[in-house]
Amino acid sequence: NVNKELSRADVVELLQNDVAQVTFTKVDGSERVMDCTLLKEVLDERAPQSAPPTEAKPPKAVNPDVVPVFDLVANGWRSFRLDAVKSIGFPNSIFTDEGIQYPIGFDEQPLEA
Repeated sequence: NVNKELSRADVVELLQNDVAQVTFTKVDGSERVMDCTLLKEVLDERAPQSAPPTEAKPPKAVNPDVVPVFDLVANGWRSFRLDAVKSIGFPNSIFTDEGIQYPIGFDEQPLEA
């Protein structure tokens, strides 16, 4: 129950180091709870590799108000607006010599698109 203003860099750093549960208000006004991460080990294992940008198609500019993350339940890339975040929690991911053991529910089948 700590209330702290986090910058985009703070949020990205947290997500690069752990699995987080982010609660935010979607653009349509509904609330969403997303289990997500930017943890390198998870991305290497589960995220599709992006093709490098080509000269014909320059890379997109980074929106400083939006954080792209890997959604562990949907098994894909999603994003949230920083100004819409209600809370960020850490649901006890466990790091072992064998790798990461995700909290209950993260190893479920991905949602159908």
